[in-house]
Amino acid sequence: MKKIFVLSCVFSVFATTVLADQTDQPLPTIQKSNTCIIPCDPAIFELSDCSPCEPIGCVGYGGLSKKHKQLFENIEVDGWLQAGFFTNSHGTTTRRSQVHNSDNRLVNAIDADSGNSYFFGNVHSTDIQVNQIWLELKKEADGKHRLDWGFASGIFFGTDASFTQSYSDAKFDYGWQNGDYYTSIPLSYFQLAYGDVSVKVGKFETYIGYEALRAPNTIFYSHPYSFMIEPTTHSGILAEYNPSDKLQIALAYTLGSGGSFENAFDDNGFLGYFSYQLTKKFKLSYAATFQRYGGGVYKNGVVRDYANKNQFTHTFVASYDITDKLNYTLELEFDDVEDRLTSSHERIDAIVNYLTYKLNKFWSVGFRVEWITMGGVDYSDYTLGLTWQPDKKIIIRPEIRFDHVSDKNNRPFNYGNDREQFSGGITGIYMF
Repeated sequence: MKKIFVLSCVFSVFATTVLADQTDQPLPTIQKSNTCIIPCDPAIFELSDCSPCEPIGCVGYGGLSKKHKQLFENIEVDGWLQAGFFTNSHGTTTRRSQVHNSDNRLVNAIDADSGNSYFFGNVHSTDIQVNQIWLELKKEADGKHRLDWGFASGIFFGTDASFTQSYSDAKFDYGWQNGDYYTSIPLSYFQLAYGDVSVKVGKFETYIGYEALRAPNTIFYSHPYSFMIEPTTHSGILAEYNPSDKLQIALAYTLGSGGSFENAFDDNGFLGYFSYQLTKKFKLSYAATFQRYGGGVYKNGVVRDYANKNQFTHTFVASYDITDKLNYTLELEFDDVEDRLTSSHERIDAIVNYLTYKLNKFWSVGFRVEWITMGGVDYSDYTLGLTWQPDKKIIIRPEIRFDHVSDKNNRPFNYGNDREQFSGGITGIYMF
């Protein structure tokens, strides 16, 4: 339709020119005005959007104005597919057992000491696994010049999806699949923004920790031990303040970590975050969360056996660009769980070091060293990985890893027979 109209305009100008040559009359001038060839309803369209030679400018997208066209143009659809293979030197395969979960349902759970052990994000061994199929629809609120609104909604399927299910109160998406593959809603929120302030209400991703759950945003295929104790999502109200490019502050009231708005255990807590870019090369950030959670078990539709615990977790991250290609990042993590009935504490301390080097525009190499103390036992992992990105939509990551447990009586690998384990694998990510 637009092409036909443009051709009509060209033909009109051509005909006018020919007639003018024949009659020696001056050419008529086309001037912009607020009057459209096709009338616009001022209640719906802005007169400034109309043009005498472009009546289609009043209607676009099946009768929508330019203002409404911008609404659809600002909605983004993102997603990716991640799959890979990860094995270990013991040849330990994945075992599964029938157990009752927090919802008292009988599910196929992976045995902790089988496969690549439960410390890994990718516990499956000797088979190809689909880690993430992620689809996200969002509109980012831009409050720079006026009050604006936005939203985000995503769905997540794969072996990693269990991390983003509402496991805390075992509601909402918690009951979607079990065993090997899961489905979850990792985020679902409404957003308002004005100036430098933004407020989100719903389910959103955490600020705790350095490594991200999103596959394209990570450096390695596997995750450190500390990642396994960190929350991935929260439900609640999140306020974000970005007064400059250097400073970012966020505060949230949450319904616990990994909980849903159903909040079956009456969990509550807060999340705080602060980051500051001290120099072009040096950045510091700090995040902390405190929650009171029940963590009970459902039996015949009734909540029983409340855990009655308080949990405090905080992470400190310092990132420094040694050169334009070489970066060092340090993460310090502390986690404390208090049993309110017995006043006993379970403490976890972790130090994670990252060194990454960009070889060229396609290749980069990363090295991770972690020490973590859980239950009085020291664990460590040493991970070396490569990242090859031949295209904006494709990422390939091979990796090798060595894990060690200091306690001679603690043997989490090879069906509970070994304190050490070599492992490795490769993953591919396609972004669409």
